[in-house]
Amino acid sequence: QSLSSFADDVAATKRAIDQAEGPVVLVGHSYGGAVITEAGNHEKVSSLVYVAAFGPDKGESINALGKGAPPPVWASALQVDSAGFGWLPEATVLEHFAQDLPLAERKLIASKQGPIAVKNFDGKISKAAWADKPSFYVLAAKDHMIDPDAQTAMSKRMKAQVTTLQASHVAMLSQPDKVLSVIVSAAKGAPPALTASR
Repeated sequence: QSLSSFADDVAATKRAIDQAEGPVVLVGHSYGGAVITEAGNHEKVSSLVYVAAFGPDKGESINALGKGAPPPVWASALQVDSAGFGWLPEATVLEHFAQDLPLAERKLIASKQGPIAVKNFDGKISKAAWADKPSFYVLAAKDHMIDPDAQTAMSKRMKAQVTTLQASHVAMLSQPDKVLSVIVSAAKGAPPALTASR
């Protein structure tokens, strides 16, 4: 994904689905949850897995989900360049993004993060795939990026099968075996191709 446009990220995900053989389980983390919510309407997608991810409804954007709520702790630290791409300073990644990982891994994540166009958070869902397809949600109970209460509300709304982990925003890195177990559960019934979305 380029992270430069919500529409482009959805299109890239659909191209990956087209190339996959057999049914596909879409896995989305964070912003990627919005991408799989839109791209998951593809007929080859059998189920969706949200990992500490946004799950907007039809007509909603990520920014709309947060309206009326207090700004998250990291929001004031977000750096945005002249082209409208945002990223988090190292200190914020260490304390709020991946706080349950060893320091060396947190520093690596900070250095490798891909800047994202902040306009992507205004991308609206035309149809929420989770309304029609089985959904699974890995809820990160120690997440500082997406409030765990917001994760609970989103997962309940989509009637997802929820697995709660005592993890930071990067549960797939701090507790990979448990996240993999959820993905395998989503794939039961037919061996699917796995397509990940960040």
